Amino acid sequence: MISLSRKNFWIIAINSLASFVLAYLFIFYLNQLSYVLTAGMYNYPLTIDYATYFFHIEPYQWTHDAVFMIFSSGYVLTFIFGALSLLAFYQTMPDVMPIKVFFFWMIIHSSNFVFGGVMLGNLLTEGIGHVFNWMYLADTARMIISITGFFGLLMTALFSSRLVAISSNAYFSKYNERMSPFFITAQVLVPYLIGSFLLFVYFLPKNMFHERYGWIILGLMLLIFFLRSRFLEDLMFEEDDNRQVRLMKGFAVFTAAIFVATRILLSKGIFFGW
Repeated sequence: MISLSRKNFWIIAINSLASFVLAYLFIFYLNQLSYVLTAGMYNYPLTIDYATYFFHIEPYQWTHDAVFMIFSSGYVLTFIFGALSLLAFYQTMPDVMPIKVFFFWMIIHSSNFVFGGVMLGNLLTEGIGHVFNWMYLADTARMIISITGFFGLLMTALFSSRLVAISSNAYFSKYNERMSPFFITAQVLVPYLIGSFLLFVYFLPKNMFHERYGWIILGLMLLIFFLRSRFLEDLMFEEDDNRQVRLMKGFAVFTAAIFVATRILLSKGIFFGW
């Protein structure tokens, strides 16, 4: 039986923290890439950096098709990668590999980006909210869209509590009420608090829409699933001699390198003059 020691707590927390940060940066730069590719379809020159994007065009050059394609493509890609991450999580579920927590955070961040973006972006006319604005939707339609985003977040929060419990098989042979506070705090709450602070610092001083409000939505999601996780049934996993609480050193170093390199290399932005 692996002990619930302070050392094991911080090993689990560091593994999850690295996954939290890398998953967020992956989704963020996936969306930056979507701006680059879709802007090229309409010959819109733009600049992207570590936090923002800027289109070098006049307001009259925007068209309905361009707005729809440019500001919705990132959300579609994020949703697809979130769905693929869910499949990858279940594919790695039987194995005692801590890397499955990366797919867990990909699911959480993707849901937060898509459903949170739909809910708040629609209300604040940010991100995909530009698409809804150009569609001249009635207030009732906008409210239905925001409610859909809210329920998407709620369902993800309720569903993800079980994913956290299942992910404990990377370290433990069982999951029960006694170890639940220990594991959830190490696997979810500590990475969320430290990771949100690191990402806030990363995007300074240009924190955009998702970076300003995403941590609040994510915090509410995690609060819901923390409450939900207390009522999960006990889980027993197959015995495996390879199961141990081990630090993913290579993964943590890779995440730190990506974190520092992207922040430095993209600090001045890259111009794409289509």
